[in-house]
Amino acid sequence: MKKRSFILSTAIILFACISSFNFLNAQVKDSVKVSRIEIKVFHSRILSEDRKIYIQTPSYMKMNETYPVLYLLDAEAQMAMVAGQVQYMSESYPIIPGLIVVGIANTDRMRDLTPTHSILGADGKPDTSANSVGRNSGGGEKFLQFIKEELMPFIEGRYPTAPYKILAGHSLGGLTAVHAMVNHPGMFNSYIALSPSLQWDNQNLLKQVTKEFRNDKNPGQLLFFSDASEDAYFHQNIVKLDSVMRQKNIPNSRVKYSAYPGETHVSEPIKGFYDGLRFIYPDWWLPMNSAFRKTVTAQIVKEHYDKLSATYGYKVIPLQQEINQLAKAVRNDPDKIADAIALLQLNAGYYPSSSAIQELLGETYIKAGDNKNALVSYNNALKLDPANEKLKEKIKSIPQ
Repeated sequence: MKKRSFILSTAIILFACISSFNFLNAQVKDSVKVSRIEIKVFHSRILSEDRKIYIQTPSYMKMNETYPVLYLLDAEAQMAMVAGQVQYMSESYPIIPGLIVVGIANTDRMRDLTPTHSILGADGKPDTSANSVGRNSGGGEKFLQFIKEELMPFIEGRYPTAPYKILAGHSLGGLTAVHAMVNHPGMFNSYIALSPSLQWDNQNLLKQVTKEFRNDKNPGQLLFFSDASEDAYFHQNIVKLDSVMRQKNIPNSRVKYSAYPGETHVSEPIKGFYDGLRFIYPDWWLPMNSAFRKTVTAQIVKEHYDKLSATYGYKVIPLQQEINQLAKAVRNDPDKIADAIALLQLNAGYYPSSSAIQELLGETYIKAGDNKNALVSYNNALKLDPANEKLKEKIKSIPQ
């Protein structure tokens, strides 16, 4: 009985005791910004309490650009680390898109991050005492309702969100991620479940995955999950999940299991969140090295972003500045000047209201010795930015 019961690791107990922050909905009660992270408090009608959320947006966020949303559980413990990783990977080391990171802090972690009510103790017997760890458990469905009906509309109404959502969690948060994937297909597109506590309630969710996760019900989802140096029973459950998911072979879905035997339950997220994001976005950015610049064409760029659009299910376009910078580098090669012009024309199609692209296109035409088209591009730029005095001077300097 003990082996089949809910086993609480020291780390789970630690996280279960993580503070209760006052936390969120419709009427924002407080808003603070610490560094790049906004902290907002508003009232949730569904949960009948205030909830706190942490929000980080890309530093380069611009009009006409949209960004996928990463919903992160256990935000009071994980937000700084995950937000930093996202910032580095999307800005300093651009291998994933810019993400809007929405961290959800806890008020009652055991209540919100457990899909069923269970009072089984570590000895496999029901704990009916007043201090039972699981006495308030089983509120996972209500918590997901809060995310879907209150938090998501709040975020989507105030930030430039793309229609792509990721749910990430660790331990009981990982359990919640797997539960959402199985029971609420379509609510999220991808899931990162680090050391999901599949032992909860005598493996209730693992049994559900085995019996109910179907090809026709759960298509096109991505799941990254992992474990660390935990006990044998914990590892056995994770391996069973891996086996079951591989047997299911869900169409258009990808699943990856990574083991971190050199990490503990608490240190694992440092590696796991990074690897999970790399799994979701394995081939996002164009390589910007010298070898790529020698062979790049506008058609290659277009095909790359068309493929991303097909993969992620919404229109993906490059960042405006990304193609501008690529064109600047390419035009330094006399044999690639036509490719630089074609890249800027492609970028102008993505961003028709951008004066900067038209101005750069004009400069590139001049570099190619085509004053006629340079004048056309400069005039197009001036129509978009009529107060630009420097642009007017450039137009005057072109021989008529």
